[in-house]
Amino acid sequence: MPEIKSSNPILALVVLIFGHFLNHFYAYVLAAAMLVIRLPSEMNLTAGQVGMLSMVQMLIFAVFSLAVGIVGDRWLKSKKVFIPVGIVLMAVHLFIAAYAPEGGWKVTSFLRMPNELLYEQVAYVPEKGWGLTVLVIAAITVGIGASFYHPVAYAAIADLYEDKKGLTMALNAGLGMIGTSITPGLVVTFDQWIGWRTFFVVFGIIGLVFGIAMFFAMNRLIDYQFTKEEIQNHEESKTMNSSEKVTKWFRTDLAIIISLAVITCLLYTSFRSGIFKITTQWLSIIFVDLYNIPTFAAGWITVIILVIGGLTAIIGGIVSDKFTTSLTMLISTGGSALILLIIFLLGASISSFWIIALYFVFIAFLYFSAAAGTKYMAENVPQSSRATGISLLFAFPSLVAALFPWIFGIILDNIAIIWGIGFLFILAIAALITSIILLTRDITQGKFIKERAAKVDILN
Repeated sequence: MPEIKSSNPILALVVLIFGHFLNHFYAYVLAAAMLVIRLPSEMNLTAGQVGMLSMVQMLIFAVFSLAVGIVGDRWLKSKKVFIPVGIVLMAVHLFIAAYAPEGGWKVTSFLRMPNELLYEQVAYVPEKGWGLTVLVIAAITVGIGASFYHPVAYAAIADLYEDKKGLTMALNAGLGMIGTSITPGLVVTFDQWIGWRTFFVVFGIIGLVFGIAMFFAMNRLIDYQFTKEEIQNHEESKTMNSSEKVTKWFRTDLAIIISLAVITCLLYTSFRSGIFKITTQWLSIIFVDLYNIPTFAAGWITVIILVIGGLTAIIGGIVSDKFTTSLTMLISTGGSALILLIIFLLGASISSFWIIALYFVFIAFLYFSAAAGTKYMAENVPQSSRATGISLLFAFPSLVAALFPWIFGIILDNIAIIWGIGFLFILAIAALITSIILLTRDITQGKFIKERAAKVDILN
């Protein structure tokens, strides 16, 4: 297995976690801004088009995540290059979106009333322009950039802190969630102040600066080296033709990765990712359209709810270091499904205060297993193939879950928002079933309570 070294493991962990914060912020800022961008006075997008943009981003993310993982396990220098390159690409997508042509144009007419006063009547008519196309290009760009982080960074964290994967991955997931959490509040605040387009340009510049800084930090703090055995295998592979190399990859890496536990974990992550992607993009919009909460308030309520979710992610990681990781997954999906059912059945008959409280509890349950899927994969895949395995964890579920935000948008356009909540409940039940399968497997194998390992100081 590759040997990882760091002159300062704690600082290396801080850099990796900060990279996750940036990754989530820049990956979700376009989706969060749909609260404003979708309006008739801006880009004039339907719910289906908003969901389609999310689908495009997830599909691109899936394809490139798998490629990044495979390359990362073989080209070790990529582990220090991919993260900053991804941040730069995600910053670039903000510049692209900022200059997208408006999707609607304003028609103004004047009505003369009997008392001789003039009244202005304004209507927004869809424009057959390039606005949506440019946003699709932005979604493709951010999908590529976002894919460069997870396979490499999560594998590095697991390598640096083998005995504390639950805690360190939970810290990483929690801070990543904070990056997601703050986007709705920043969008509505800066939109009122300088407009969302200027906001995109400013934070695009900030992203470029951070990307360059991350490059120097990664190269200074983290070093990977092949073992003698791996160097020998690498030299032998030079004499193989392409067909032999593919056959060897299937026989070693893929054959090891594909197991019942891993396949079930992939299905679990697919359904949970669908819920996660929908809620992060649509929660503010649901508050505005279904519960008539003002846009600015909806943005900041969403921030607070998601921040609480980030904190529960850390708690879930600590629990998964003491008990089997699948227990964390079961608690998360079971609680999420129950709260979604209550929202679906009672959402129209209770006050806004209690609705918001229910969404708080729902997100707390959902985020409780934020790091569980990744940790479960790391526990069931050899260290030498971790980047490949984790890339598969993000690639396959993203391919499946990419359809869910689009379906959710179509439901909103053609049926009703409340039935979109019903769709989320179905996804939660599907995730719950897979987590029951994994927990049953772990109990059968005697893995419910984890053995107490030798005490490891996270500072070393």
